[in-house]
Amino acid sequence: MSSKSLMSMLKIERSKNWYWLNVLFPLGIWSLVLILPFTFRIGNFPPEVRSSMYKTVVLSNVLLIVIFYVHHFLIYPVKEKRYGLYLYVLLLAVIFIAFLLINHSFYTDLSRFPRPEFPKPGFHKPGFPGQGFGGRGGDRPPNVLMSLLPFTFVIVMSFCFRLYSDKVIRDKQIEELENLHLKTELEFLSSQISPHFMFNVLNTLVYMSRKKPELVEPSLISLSQMMRYMIYDSDEGQITLADEIQYLKNYTNLQLLRFGDSVRFNLYLSGAFEQYSIAPMLLIPFVENAFKHGTGTLEEPIIDISIIVNQNQLLLLVENEIAAVNQSVPAPARKDSGIGLSNVRRRLELLYPGRHFLETRKEDQLFNVKLLINF
Repeated sequence: MSSKSLMSMLKIERSKNWYWLNVLFPLGIWSLVLILPFTFRIGNFPPEVRSSMYKTVVLSNVLLIVIFYVHHFLIYPVKEKRYGLYLYVLLLAVIFIAFLLINHSFYTDLSRFPRPEFPKPGFHKPGFPGQGFGGRGGDRPPNVLMSLLPFTFVIVMSFCFRLYSDKVIRDKQIEELENLHLKTELEFLSSQISPHFMFNVLNTLVYMSRKKPELVEPSLISLSQMMRYMIYDSDEGQITLADEIQYLKNYTNLQLLRFGDSVRFNLYLSGAFEQYSIAPMLLIPFVENAFKHGTGTLEEPIIDISIIVNQNQLLLLVENEIAAVNQSVPAPARKDSGIGLSNVRRRLELLYPGRHFLETRKEDQLFNVKLLINF
């Protein structure tokens, strides 16, 4: 995957998360805030007074909504700049003064209406009737405390929400990068299998061309079937377990053409393989390893392979003899040694995390593999 397509995917996903977290979700909350005043019945007031009160409350809430988004999108990012904290505090002060004056103008409009007479005597102070809702009317100064409380609440809510939304988006981006990294690594591991496997198969064909030339033609037929599988099927994320086992059979047939009766090979299969899917070329490294290290200097080596599927679980057992190590003559180191098994271990970790068990054990002259996969 190219870096350009990677960044494109991240931008698309980030824009979706950004739009949901920063626009739609708070907009839904503020819609409820706007509707809330209309759920309460205001009694003892003439209709024109109630209408003006509803209008004032709604306008005040709309102003708070504007402050919420202005802080969220414009003022909060200022903190990251040079001298950002000082500029941030200054902008908050300017916004608060503007809110104080505008909000005061909303409530001043109510001063033209006289306060209603309440039924209970002594409920209001002497001289209370006849005054407007603003007390001294439009001459009353703005109530700083009454404006500071909702302003502070909205700023704190906007600040916390911005912190949360940034964290969610940042965590999502990290998760996307990790997933893309794992996908890239998995594709790289899969690309290693084919050359490594073909190298071993070609060694087999070279041997047969020298020792058993009459078997080269059927070997090439088996090889063509395997290559068709490798080219067309191995690119799929999942294939049927039956196809994987057929590929495994083609490989073992090719090896048996080479070794003939000199290898005692046993393959036990049990289960409805057509009903299950598996990552392509996941089992072949274990079989390949058995032929690679279970033949050679041994006389009539034994290779036993069992593949069993039962109750959504795959069991692979591989046992092969290995030649005793001559400590006086160390084997030459090979760069490709261990690529197959280390490769498949990592693929299992990526493809079946927490759903597989792999154990390799070496005892005397036997090498055992046990693989469990839960579908």
